Parts: sequence; structure tokens; C-alpha cells
Amino acid sequence: MFSALRLKLHQTFSAQETYDPVWERALDAGEDAGYFRHDSAVWAVHGGMSPIAAGIRALLTQALHPGALAGVAEHSNYQADPLARLAGTIRWIFTLTYGDTVAARDACAWVQRLHTPVAGHYTAGTGEDRGYSANDPGLSDWVHIAFADAFLRCHEAFSGPVPQGADAYVREWAKAGELMGVANPPRSEAELRAAIVGYETRGELAGGPRVAEVVSFLKNPPLDPAVLPGYKLLFAAVVDTLPENHRRLLGLEPASLGPVPLPARLGGKAVLGLAGLVLDERGPAELAARRRLFRLGLLRDLNYPDLAVSAGGDPPAGYIALRVREYVGHGPAAFEALSAGIMGWKLHEDARLGVRPDTPRVQLGSRVVLGIGFGPARINAPCRVVRLIEEGARSGFAYGTLSGHPASGEESFESVLEDDGSVYLEIKAVSRPSTRFRRLGGPLTGATQALITRRYVAAARRLAAGT
Repeated sequence: MFSALRLKLHQTFSAQETYDPVWERALDAGEDAGYFRHDSAVWAVHGGMSPIAAGIRALLTQALHPGALAGVAEHSNYQADPLARLAGTIRWIFTLTYGDTVAARDACAWVQRLHTPVAGHYTAGTGEDRGYSANDPGLSDWVHIAFADAFLRCHEAFSGPVPQGADAYVREWAKAGELMGVANPPRSEAELRAAIVGYETRGELAGGPRVAEVVSFLKNPPLDPAVLPGYKLLFAAVVDTLPENHRRLLGLEPASLGPVPLPARLGGKAVLGLAGLVLDERGPAELAARRRLFRLGLLRDLNYPDLAVSAGGDPPAGYIALRVREYVGHGPAAFEALSAGIMGWKLHEDARLGVRPDTPRVQLGSRVVLGIGFGPARINAPCRVVRLIEEGARSGFAYGTLSGHPASGEESFESVLEDDGSVYLEIKAVSRPSTRFRRLGGPLTGATQALITRRYVAAARRLAAGT
């Protein structure tokens, strides 16, 4: 239903005609949790849809510093290729938020290298002529402060209070400032407010023609016509979140119909709500980080106790075991074809399930959402790959159920090559309905599982035969 709009949004945020989040998926590499935990305030604020609004507010706020604005105006092609600059900023934010510590430091070093030649002169808000360099601590301080303020305030305005508290977000994101050369970034909401007031009282913020030029561009950027109306609503909502003195310097007014103010934030919430329906709840960068954390044993988000029973053994009390072994073909070529089909999600797709994986091929920690049924009766069943099976004559994987799945347990899918050349599909499952309500539908649940299993077997025969 939303596929066309989803593509337009992906193209906008990635600056790619053919969207393929390769660098985001690569964040599953690394050997540590990174600078921010999965239950951190940074993950809470940088996840969801409010960062779309925060990006607009951050650009407006940064433009109030004549030195920061001079660097953008004189050393970037934001007007000719605004999406490329947006994509670069998104890459830095998400790598720092979700990557391991090596990837995060590399991302910051990359930005600092890009900033090295960015230097010149500007007229300060006090009227004096000053030199600037993008890596100067003074400018880095303002960029960090503007960023932290924008993301915090937009989360509060459009998503609600930060679950861990505003102080936690400011304190945690101070690490980003340190990595970018900020000597003493704010570590509480009060310190963040005081830092902004300091720039205001020292007269370091200013409006003027150059600011008006940037604001005019941000009000009417060259976006795809399918995206632009929503952007304009969101821009008006962001303006409504700005302090009055900042709006005045930017030459902006809250949305109104004559003397009557309009509920701009409601429009912004509606736009972000639609974006949440169109885009996945969690983006590729966060999903990649969760794969890495699962692989490292630092995250366990399965909706059942540690079982590993799909590998064999007796199921715990209350769980039902399913064992299927069906001949599907003959010879090494059939074995390899079925193995490739299992590891490339084709077995599930050919069984007429909706399949939305976060990796093109199965890997440890991959998350996949299986769709069963149609329309209002459709059931989404999220799973995570918990085991890879790579034993020569056996190839496949096992996944476990996540919150929201109608069942709790594990299921494995294996391509098996016997000594006589026979190829079998083996399915092992140990599960039970995930809630008491779903347990009441036991016979229906069992019938659905039997139907899908028959589809798996039929799909496996087609894959093994190369058809």
C-alpha cells in the first residue's frame, strides 16, 4: 500500500535512486556494544520518527551562529545537492549511535577530515571580524549543543518524555561531543540550557541576509512532490517548537490563519505518524546493532526461556514438539539448491508467507517478520535467527520467536544430504501459544502450523528441482 511512498522516503534520506542500506547493515560487525546501550536514552531519542523533525530544527539552530553558517554557505553544495549532505549527516549520527566503538571513532574522524579545509572569516553577532575553522572547539561546541537540543526537544514534542530522562540523554550524548573535539560538553539538561543562554547573552547568535537565505531554502527544498507536502507540515511544526527569540532571529513566525494560531504540532505528529506506518519501526542501523549485540550475548529479546530445543531433546512442559522429515530430491545439486533457498529466505517466500528480513541472506541474529493471512486477519510473526547449521551434509538455521509472535519457541529448517544422495527437508519446532488467549485457539493454531508445514515441503521440492 505504501511501497511508492516508502521508496521516495528512502531515496530522500539516503540520496540513492536505488535504495540499499549496505553501510547500515554493516553495523552488525564489531566486537563491543558501542558507546550507547540498547536501553540507553540515546537509542530512545534517536530511534522512531522524531529524528526527522530534529534534523530540521538542528539545521535552523546551527544557522544562528555566523561562524557555523559561514562554513556551510562557503564550503558545501547544500543547495545543489542537499540530499547528499543529509545522507552524510544521517550516516554519522547512526554510526555513532548504533556502531561499535571502532566504527563510531572512525565516523567522527571521517567528519573531522572533511572539516579540515573548512576555514575562512565571518562577521560575528557582535560586529567584529573573526576567523573560523570547522574543527575549532568554539564551533564544534555550538554544533554539538544545537544537535543535542534539537533531538531532545523534538523527541519531547513529538514522541513524549525521554523514558530515561532528559538529563540521561544530554549526559550520554556528551560522549559524541568529546569524540568531535568538544572540551566540556553539557552533561545535564540544565547545563544544556545554560550553554545556549551563554551564546545568546554574549551576542554570538545573529540573523541577517545569509540566515534568511538558508531559512528560505529549508522552507522550500527541492524535494520530490510526493514528499514535499508532508515536509512543509513538519517544517511548520518544528518552527512551533523553537524558542521565540530564535524564531525572531530566523525571521520565522508560528503558523496561523490571520490572528488565529494553527495547531502546527498536530500536523507534525500526523506526518511523523504516517512516516511510522510507511517505514519500519526500527531502521536498518538499529536492526544491525541488535544483530551484533545478540551475537555478542549482550541482548536477549526472545519471548521464551533459553531452550535451544530445536537442536534436539525433549520439549519443556507446556511446549509441543514438531518433527518433519520429507524427501524432496536427489544429488548434491538438489542439496545445494535447497540450502541456498533456505539461507536466502526463498523457502519461506515460496511457502506463500510474507517475508520481511533485515538481511538479504540468513545470518546469526537476523530478524525476520513473517506475515500470515491477509488484510485485517493478517498476523505478523517476528523472529530472530538463533543458530546457524553448517555441518557439511546439513545446512540451514533455527530462529526463535520475538515479542508479538503468536507463538513462543524455536523452529529450524535444514537441507540434509544422505550418503545415498537422497535430499531431505527437516523441520523441527518446539513451541506453545504465546498468550493465554491464543492458547484457547489451540486447534486452529495447530491447523495453521500444519498448513504452513505442507507449504514448506512443497516449496522445498520446487527449490531442490530448480523450479
